[in-house]
Amino acid sequence: MRKIGIWIFLVVLAAGCTHKAVSTSDLKTKSDKGDGRYDYLLAEALRQKYVGDINEAASLFEKCIETDSNRAVPYFELAQIYSAAGLGEKSIEYASMAARLEPENYWYQLASGSLFTQYQMKDSALVYFARALKADKRAVEVNTILAGLYAEKGEVDKADSLFRVLNNEGALNDDMFLMMISGLIMKGEMDEAAARTKKLIERQPGEMRYKALLADIYFEDSKKEKSDSIYKEIIEKNPGDIESQLLYLMNLVYKKEYSGITAFLDNVFDSDVVERERKIAVAGRLLSDTAYVLENSGSLEKSLKILEARYPEDEEILSMRPGMYETAGRRDEAISCYEEILKKRKTGFYFSERLILLYAEKREYRRLYDFASVYSRENNRSMLGKVYFAIAAMELKEYATADAELKKALILAGNNDELRVQVLSMMGDLKYRMKEFDSSYSFYEEALKISPEEPLILNNYAYFLAEGDRDLKKALKMAETVMLKEGDNDTYIDTYAWVLYKLGRYKEAQKAMLRIFGKDGDRDPEILEHMGYIVSALGKCSEAVAYWREALEKDSSKIYLEEEIRKCAR
Repeated sequence: MRKIGIWIFLVVLAAGCTHKAVSTSDLKTKSDKGDGRYDYLLAEALRQKYVGDINEAASLFEKCIETDSNRAVPYFELAQIYSAAGLGEKSIEYASMAARLEPENYWYQLASGSLFTQYQMKDSALVYFARALKADKRAVEVNTILAGLYAEKGEVDKADSLFRVLNNEGALNDDMFLMMISGLIMKGEMDEAAARTKKLIERQPGEMRYKALLADIYFEDSKKEKSDSIYKEIIEKNPGDIESQLLYLMNLVYKKEYSGITAFLDNVFDSDVVERERKIAVAGRLLSDTAYVLENSGSLEKSLKILEARYPEDEEILSMRPGMYETAGRRDEAISCYEEILKKRKTGFYFSERLILLYAEKREYRRLYDFASVYSRENNRSMLGKVYFAIAAMELKEYATADAELKKALILAGNNDELRVQVLSMMGDLKYRMKEFDSSYSFYEEALKISPEEPLILNNYAYFLAEGDRDLKKALKMAETVMLKEGDNDTYIDTYAWVLYKLGRYKEAQKAMLRIFGKDGDRDPEILEHMGYIVSALGKCSEAVAYWREALEKDSSKIYLEEEIRKCAR
């Protein structure tokens, strides 16, 4: 069988070995014409290559091309040299030239196809592998490569035709068999997939995985009884065999029949036989099913602790249990778990960043400030660290700290427009809180230059303009743009109504706000406050008082509303 990458030119090499080694400069005295010079250069280039002087060999191969650019060998040799040096583009260029010069040379087509595959240019690779197959129709390895590439691209019919050729020649190994069956399943040809799986079972009658595959095909083909029968046979024949338990477990998970899986799951996680990757695959599949996690977080928690005990230093596995807590809505336990892990691990970037996000989500700004301040300092290139440290500082009114962190975040954002817009928006918010209004507006203007249609930027800028009674017509235009894009968002409706209120268009403002109050759900104190001012402007004092009292009940910091209530009562 041919082996890719073995290129031996015995006759030329033997001729080259009889000569004294020469440098490139020595060749200037030779004749510049005819095959003699080309043959001499090629022989010497090959000799230099095999004695290990690759730079000299490359120079000589280039001189071969200068002498006669229609010969394939030097291009091919240079392609190998450039590939080894990591010069992918040049390697592909030279290999392609060799393949074009000798389209019927099997090895050149194969080499070009292999290089294009290596550099993830698989459409081009297919062209050269097809030429290689044309040059040698019995080339089993090329059939295999082409079948795999077609299968990967989803061109199932082409892949299957090549798999059939390999099967007829008895050249299919088990991996190729599985790839072929997978293609049939993708096409929906379940009967044929089942038939070929049975042949695979005949080849390996003791391999339980192939029987499980057949059962899964039956299940997908709505032949549940046949599927269940096979799995029942698997577990009853070898109830103590961990592989059988794993297959049976995966079948239950696949069918979402979760009752009774805990014992199997614990056995698999505690097994010395089942590989780590397969355990992670099982855990990952379960963790991705939100409904299962919500209903079974208690038992899954115990199973994951068994897995952790097996791999106490494995970060991927350690991340699973707190992640499960998050999915299950058990955020306090997730926080405790991340904190416990970080006591033992100094480089837990993932855990630190999840903890930062959870502190922010729970609005625990003091804990966020204390943790993010250290994280931001120790990981000076962390955008997330800088931004969330700034958020905590803003909420705690540590404005100088927030300003410093956001300036660093803006530097880290570099030319990434999406990140720059987010940071500029936060700078606008910060400067408004600091009562540096002109500076605030300038940051929003800068953000809008990058992303002029971004709803969040337009909304916030419009709201701050309204709050400052500045450029209200501009604020209204921005709020209207937002409403056209995301008119069902309560926050955006509130901003639009508030701008209308500031413009004295009270009835329109009330009409807009009623869209929010017509929905079910919790009523935001800020929106309640605004509605109070709007109906008060319409002379509906008792309604305004009701809204303001509800706002006060929900947010006791709004004590200034007590004065508004007293005004209405007079």
